[in-house]
Amino acid sequence: MARNKGHIAVIFSILLFISESLGQFAPQAELPGSRAIPANSVQIKFWATNASIQRGYINLLDTNYRINGSNKVSFGTVDACLGPADGKVVSLGDGGQVTLSFEMDISDGPGWDFAVFENGFRSLDDSNLAFLELAYVEVSSDGRHFFRFPGVSLTQDSVQIGGFDFLDARKIHNLAGKYIAMWGTPFDLSDLKSYVDSGLNLHHIKFIRIIDVVGSIDRQLARYDSQGHKINDPFPTPYASGGFDLDAVGVKNYSFQQKIVSLYPNPPINHVNVYSPIGIKKILIFNTQGKI
Repeated sequence: MARNKGHIAVIFSILLFISESLGQFAPQAELPGSRAIPANSVQIKFWATNASIQRGYINLLDTNYRINGSNKVSFGTVDACLGPADGKVVSLGDGGQVTLSFEMDISDGPGWDFAVFENGFRSLDDSNLAFLELAYVEVSSDGRHFFRFPGVSLTQDSVQIGGFDFLDARKIHNLAGKYIAMWGTPFDLSDLKSYVDSGLNLHHIKFIRIIDVVGSIDRQLARYDSQGHKINDPFPTPYASGGFDLDAVGVKNYSFQQKIVSLYPNPPINHVNVYSPIGIKKILIFNTQGKI
């Protein structure tokens, strides 16, 4: 029986590999088998609280191209990507990036650990096709060393995806922007376990970095996935709102080794302040005799 189970496991792995090679990753949001996370999911415990941004070019094909005197994108403020997903975004531009931090450390737990929300929109003709702008996702435990999720793009790279063309979500994996607005792309920290020996602490992730993928298939500009494929996405998008548009990053799993509740001053005199980054529904205060 053990040999048969082994054969079954091998066959399943081969079938999975063939399926992924044919572009059969999870489908678009709201379709059977989709892994998209709704923005109102009760599984999301908290959201990003701080961010710093490095804007990218409006058009990497022509870095002298300017709008209102600037060759960098300008749509949205960095505060737009903080807090819950609400449709308000900050644009990164070609190759731009944003680094986010959180009140508590993110931890590798059951299933997905955090989700990234963009503002893509679905095609009216095919529910799997959508206007999607993609980005790499990296994490760090110390703010200095970042490690990238192994993204995969199986979109053809012989014909450029135009600035208003659509992508098939089933050909995209572990790249932010796979799903339409108000549906987050989930990321599982266990995908990065090979980096533990390089200094990544999967139970104390303090920073997440989102880096716009320049979707050009031109050899001079192309960006590549973890398997060496050129990543083909809408390009160019020469507007002040070009590039990846970040709405929010929501966290499901976090480190229980941190304080979930802080009280100060302690001991209190006339009042006490209570702080918790994950929210409090009810507080009971007892005196030294054990009475509420």
